[in-house]
Amino acid sequence: MLLAIDTAGPNCAAALARAGEDGSAEILARREIRVERGHAEHLFPLVEAVLADAAIGYPDLDRIAVTVGPGSFTGVRVGVAAARGLALALGRPACGIGVLEALLFPLRSAGGTAVAALDAKREEVYAAIATQDGLNLPPCLLDYDGLTKRIEEFGAPLILTGSAAPALKTRLAAIGLAAETATAADHADIAAVAGLALAGAGISPPRPLYLRPPDAKPQAGKAIARA
Repeated sequence: MLLAIDTAGPNCAAALARAGEDGSAEILARREIRVERGHAEHLFPLVEAVLADAAIGYPDLDRIAVTVGPGSFTGVRVGVAAARGLALALGRPACGIGVLEALLFPLRSAGGTAVAALDAKREEVYAAIATQDGLNLPPCLLDYDGLTKRIEEFGAPLILTGSAAPALKTRLAAIGLAAETATAADHADIAAVAGLALAGAGISPPRPLYLRPPDAKPQAGKAIARA
């Protein structure tokens, strides 16, 4: 039994899944709420809710999967710490799943070129590109011009997913490239996170994937003394 959790974006989600007969993820229970921030106080109540929904307990879990970013710095830390803590307490393995890879996962059989793009503010995007051959552009931080240039290297049809998809579609149209938008979601689907983990993807143990330094930095001369 796999427990998948996501706190990397504005949603807080948990799901229980197992491999179905056809190899796909069979979701037994899932809970998801929009929180923006404060993931730490919501995560374990959600986990306990899905366990109750499926009528199982923590000892029934075989492994844990968690989104590792890119996304909210605080949210990523909350999820990774929770997954590591559960793995240690239960003696089970944990793996990290990239948010961009999870966005691309439902498009794996769509054909053509799939582009996952999340708004990173400052006219930049977190992006990854996949084709039938697999992941061709690993998760990275680019400005829109840089991303459109990379997309030009790949063939049509183009399928976009993620919160930056509408803006990216407009920019691609301006240079004569047509694209379809699969979704403009600003977070990964927890079912895709579970599906990737059950397919053997992920980094073990989970490690945060930030792609950008944090906005908040200690002021010079303002370091807090350690006890």
